[in-house]
Amino acid sequence: MSFLTSRFSSWADKPAMVGAWGATTFGELTALLAKARAELKALSIHQPTAFALIGEHGPASTAWLLALEEAGHFVAPLSGNVAEHPKKLAQINAQWLITTEPLAWKMFPRVDEPSTHPLFHKLREQSRAGLILFSSGTSGQPKAMVQDFTTLLATYESRHPSRLPLLALLGFDHIGGINTLLGALASGAMLVIPGNRSAQSVAAAIAAHRVGVLPASPTFLNLLLASGEVQARDLSSLRVITYGTEPMPETLLGRLRQAFPQVRFIQTFGTSETGIARTESPEAGSTFFRFSDSGLKWKIIDEELWLQSRTQIGGYLNANNERFTEDGWFRTGDKAELGPNGTLRISGRVGEMINVGGEKLMPIEVESVILEIEGVTECRVFGESHELTGQTVAVDVVASGNSDQESLRAKIRTICRTKLARYKVPTRVNFVSQAADVRVKKSQIKNTVRHSKPA
Repeated sequence: MSFLTSRFSSWADKPAMVGAWGATTFGELTALLAKARAELKALSIHQPTAFALIGEHGPASTAWLLALEEAGHFVAPLSGNVAEHPKKLAQINAQWLITTEPLAWKMFPRVDEPSTHPLFHKLREQSRAGLILFSSGTSGQPKAMVQDFTTLLATYESRHPSRLPLLALLGFDHIGGINTLLGALASGAMLVIPGNRSAQSVAAAIAAHRVGVLPASPTFLNLLLASGEVQARDLSSLRVITYGTEPMPETLLGRLRQAFPQVRFIQTFGTSETGIARTESPEAGSTFFRFSDSGLKWKIIDEELWLQSRTQIGGYLNANNERFTEDGWFRTGDKAELGPNGTLRISGRVGEMINVGGEKLMPIEVESVILEIEGVTECRVFGESHELTGQTVAVDVVASGNSDQESLRAKIRTICRTKLARYKVPTRVNFVSQAADVRVKKSQIKNTVRHSKPA
């Protein structure tokens, strides 16, 4: 933690975070960190212990996250409130709960016995702090992943100072949100926390605080375009938009570049199991990317991306490690294809492939065409069972408010027949009332194998 401490001192008067509570400087964050250290020391804990840190992005939660890492404890960041997480608290055998507001906190002891899990024991022996993250669990019990927090934090020491304010769109309990937070702290960038994660709230925060960097998902960026906020607000401060967590349709990337001509788009990649990797895009409009991270190795086996990184987890507390090979490779479950000059492209999840009578396709091939059609706000393509062909293509569509659904359905089928092979044309077009329906279903598919967030 010494590199952050010294940097905070040199940036004492600079704003570190801004949100609904106001602005907090690096000097004020340092004071909160000192207070957290003192309260932690007063507990007289004699061995590394599991803490649940419940809250959202903010000065208090950040101070405790850093204090617990510095003291070598195991910390599980959780969003929401205590009542939402009884199973997660039991899985990590949390000895203490810390609930946070932006500038304050409360501490509560728990009666669980300390965990004797080998992953915790290994970190204790190595005098390393632990970071516990959970998969989102839409398809079953969330997996509790244990990462070497000390090693993860050290990877941010090479970050250069930045003057571009950064928006915290991704959660405090996700690897993408943690990456955004630690990256901002290490570079001295102001972290802007919106009131909520709606397109309206995010756009308002960008405009009010002149945000320069927006980490987001293609789904959110599509919603931002559809919301009208790009035209309604001054978002000219944006210089970089990073995107990840799901494939980016080429048509959507084209619309984004048109809407934000001053912005550089960078595709990112990461998983909770291996951390966020540094990447670069070969061309502005390309959906291919290249890994530029010396701490990561990668290869493609049977069209699946395999990774090995210095920041990958030690394992799961409540699941086996079958997706890790004996020699340390993590099978991501992402379907990847090689491009020119050492680039690659993610086309979806291995389990998402649709097989229509032996002809195979990925949903993004069809989604990219449908998203280009006027009147379509969002869509999700998936496979449905079929007696003769095994599977057939179906699509859920969110239509714009002034669209006639029957006319739009006919237009979707006509354009798909024109631009796609016959087996790729949707046999069922279903309209859903709100974008949340599509996003939830996408999340359920994605999280059947792994949970991952962009930088």
